[in-house]
Amino acid sequence: MASIQHLASGLDVQPLARQLADHPELWNRHTLRTCGDGTPHREVDDIWVRYNPWRNFHGDPQAFNAEHVSEWYPCIAAIPSAWRLCRKVMRMVAGQTLGGVLITRIPPGGSVKPHVDHGWHAQRYAKYAVQIQGNTDQAFHFEDASLRPLPGDLYTFDNSRLHWVTNDSDEARITMIICIR
Repeated sequence: MASIQHLASGLDVQPLARQLADHPELWNRHTLRTCGDGTPHREVDDIWVRYNPWRNFHGDPQAFNAEHVSEWYPCIAAIPSAWRLCRKVMRMVAGQTLGGVLITRIPPGGSVKPHVDHGWHAQRYAKYAVQIQGNTDQAFHFEDASLRPLPGDLYTFDNSRLHWVTNDSDEARITMIICIR
């Protein structure tokens, strides 16, 4: 099986795109993923939509990323279209359990460096992504495949394999990553 697979096109992402534009204050409230030493995500902005409740973070990232039950973060009140898209994707893939939900933004000329995701959450859930903003000058790469998703595309990827993302365009690349069992 390829490391990344396009599943569908035509999801209505415009409501979420508008909500994100209306709420720039949501970006980078939690920087644990993007500011750590040697992180491949240092050029990325994040919105943590659903994950281990922040009240459970006590200074140890490894403990925080261990087994947990994900919960919606307060930002969902400002971007309810994220919740609606998650429900739609859950139905489309016959998901049983929703894990973390993350919205990422890679600026023009930015990238996510090559890496493999480890840890309990990364191994427990299948990864799905909905492209909120994107173009053909942006790509999600693996050693065996690349994908250049457009807004409204749904795809799945295997984060246990080496992967990286490039944005060789003049606009931000925005993706909602949904973790599902």
